[in-house]
Amino acid sequence: MGEFKPMTFLPEIFAPERLFFFWKGRVALYTILKAMGVGEGDEVILPGFTCVVVANAVLYLGARPVYADIDPLTYNITPETVASLITPKTKVIIAQNTFGLSPDLDALMSLAERHGLYVIEDCAHGLGGSYKGRPAGTNTHASFFSTQWSKPVTTGLGGIAYISDDDLLPKVAAIAETLPRPGLLTESILAGQRLVRPLADNPHLYYALVDAYRFLTQKLGLSIGSSVGDELNSVTMPENYLLGMGKLQHKALQKTGRTLKAAVRRRQKIAQKYDAFFRERGISVPYRPDYAEHTMLRYTFRVPDKAAILQKAQRLHIPLGDWFVSPLHPVEGDLSRWGYRAGQCPESERACRECVNLLPEQDVSLGQLKQLLSAD
Repeated sequence: MGEFKPMTFLPEIFAPERLFFFWKGRVALYTILKAMGVGEGDEVILPGFTCVVVANAVLYLGARPVYADIDPLTYNITPETVASLITPKTKVIIAQNTFGLSPDLDALMSLAERHGLYVIEDCAHGLGGSYKGRPAGTNTHASFFSTQWSKPVTTGLGGIAYISDDDLLPKVAAIAETLPRPGLLTESILAGQRLVRPLADNPHLYYALVDAYRFLTQKLGLSIGSSVGDELNSVTMPENYLLGMGKLQHKALQKTGRTLKAAVRRRQKIAQKYDAFFRERGISVPYRPDYAEHTMLRYTFRVPDKAAILQKAQRLHIPLGDWFVSPLHPVEGDLSRWGYRAGQCPESERACRECVNLLPEQDVSLGQLKQLLSAD
């Protein structure tokens, strides 16, 4: 039992005494929400364009998720999409950094201050980015990060909380100190998965490995995955959800953390290559507002037939992501158990129908992109 923390993590960005480390990013979010006093009868506003585990963290505390629509350019919530949703029951706004781009955080903080609300910066996509020159994760009352497989700093699984608000700090610390760490067997399995993960960088193996990983994780429980089956079909907290970060995860975090700047620069450079290609073909490229640095976790563009291009990409062995398939990715179909009703967030739902994403760490060639977008 007890919190385990390294001396530092990216000390040029984060004050060590404000950092807390968890088994997964969603546990960091849950801990922050609990420290904020979120509970039965409260409402938490979040994007209707997110991962289901974000809504789950709210529901596990007995609160109600309220879904805000997104700006179709940034894929983020805005003060305009949030303001009409605020009620006397609202306690928190979760401001998600989507695909590597921060929302307009100062504007959201100003709105929150007028109503006496907390703001959590969801930086699961945002590590290494910035907002108005300030590092992502340091702009609101608290923030959380993910170090899951696809992130520029990865421990396989992992979560980090950064607490800017002084009053919240001891409350988060008190909760974090009670969390057990994963057992040696669990940590060893995850460490083994980290060793084989680079095989997925081979485009000929990518889809087979992703399918196998999801099957072993979500269906059989034989692999340690980002989401277990219960998180995708239930709003009840699964067993072994509340865990701190393990020692082997910490070790991997310290090693990969040193590569963050280079990893983000590489993604941004590859994104510039994609920009030129798409602009020549009249396809909109990811929007970069002046106020933020986009880390390009995913290079997102829109297509008229999402299913067809995903099938073609798999046939051509071109890694292509489907983020997001629904307002509560990756759950499809009826989302009512999470309190979402069809048509609630029209821009989000349109984006789910149209958006696909290149994975900049894979560096797809221009020749492959020509094949992908050519008429069959």
